[in-house]
Amino acid sequence: MSRYRVVIADDHAIFREGIKMVLSRNPDLEIVGEASDGREAVRIALDQSPNLVIMDIAMPGLTGIEATREILAELPETRIIILSVHSRKTFIMEALKAGARGYVVKDSTGEKLLHAVTAVLKGESYLDSPVASHLVEEFVRMPFSKVEETGGPAVTDREKQILRLIVDGKTNRQIAEELCISPKTVENHRANIMSKLGLHDVIDMVKYAISTGLVDLDTWTRPSS
Repeated sequence: MSRYRVVIADDHAIFREGIKMVLSRNPDLEIVGEASDGREAVRIALDQSPNLVIMDIAMPGLTGIEATREILAELPETRIIILSVHSRKTFIMEALKAGARGYVVKDSTGEKLLHAVTAVLKGESYLDSPVASHLVEEFVRMPFSKVEETGGPAVTDREKQILRLIVDGKTNRQIAEELCISPKTVENHRANIMSKLGLHDVIDMVKYAISTGLVDLDTWTRPSS
């Protein structure tokens, strides 16, 4: 079995060394590149086509959020985990909107980072415990009303199934394979879901899924003990 290819992007060399030491505990991971700024992170990612990028936010040249957008525009199958000192809601939401599948704060343990890596490489999402707490506050502050209660069009069981898989971080192709349907059918369902519910992106889908009980936040965030 081939190893997962990983790129580390952080502007502090000592911190990159620390990340490498943590990741070395998982023999399935191979470090294929290191970047000290956002622009270099994009260049190395496009050159190496990694399975995973572990990305800081505050880097010179290009922020980690901007780099995430640029990488995923060219490499949509690459998974990105943000590893940052910032735990403010604005940074978290922007990172997730950019396409990051995990968010871990830098004062967490190495074990949490390994949990995040394992979850994200499996196609799941991972939010560190303090990050999840901030998002819970955001969901409470900006709740979605249930469509069934407002008299809007009902969401079918199949659409709920697909919405749950989207929130879990699955791509259209992965959903199609799991449900034995075509990627085009998945895309049509996705468009119908967003149109029916008035959603604009995956973050809106997550908010709706949690506010209506379609997914369990504790399960989705994968908190470590």
